[in-house]
Amino acid sequence: MIIGVGIDVIEVERLARDLAKKAGVIQELFAAKEIAYCRRKRYPSQHFAARFCAKEALFKALGSGKRGKMSWQDVQILNNDVGLPFVKLRGATKEQARRLGVNRIHVTLSHTRQMAAACVIMETEDWQK
Repeated sequence: MIIGVGIDVIEVERLARDLAKKAGVIQELFAAKEIAYCRRKRYPSQHFAARFCAKEALFKALGSGKRGKMSWQDVQILNNDVGLPFVKLRGATKEQARRLGVNRIHVTLSHTRQMAAACVIMETEDWQK
């Protein structure tokens, strides 16, 4: 059963400017694996923007937004061996998802030169089983 849906969109250039002008913000928003992945790409800003959107979408899907002890580092957007993105949670964000009964998270990313977007869907086991 779906228990949460979130979507977010951002202008790639806006995030690129913020990352460039604020020292340390990239390490605040992204884990080392995310940073390494994005920097290997031809257009890193597009990949950073898509991952940022996914994190925002995830907080929206939780129904609470990012609050309390939840942090950007609690949410990692990684890729499996064939390139499919997946979400790895930890800390307070993982605990909130557990309290809601989340047992599966779907994430999709999209980007162009100008825009990035992401959608997150959270599921729990079907209560009718």
